[in-house]
Amino acid sequence: MSKLNNDIMKETNENITPIIKLLEELKTKIDDIQPPKRYYRNKHLKMYFGLSDNTILNYRDKNLLPFTKIGDIYYYPIAEIETILVKNSNFDLMNNRLNQSA
Repeated sequence: MSKLNNDIMKETNENITPIIKLLEELKTKIDDIQPPKRYYRNKHLKMYFGLSDNTILNYRDKNLLPFTKIGDIYYYPIAEIETILVKNSNFDLMNNRLNQSA
């Protein structure tokens, strides 16, 4: 029975090895996928930050607000808006206190 068990183990390993390689390749491909960049739209800026249409327009015109325009729709990258908020804040979010340098 020992010989039979060895043969079964060898055959099983031979069958599983290509599957493991494919799974490793798949994992590498999945790890390389970047999540889609998320965007606010005008309605979100108004709702979340209390900005008016005129303020949003002025910020865009003065290049204070990064945006992408597709057709008549403006998209504002969430990550960049958050960076602007942190950069211009007088509050140190990491240490939970007021910035002395701001």
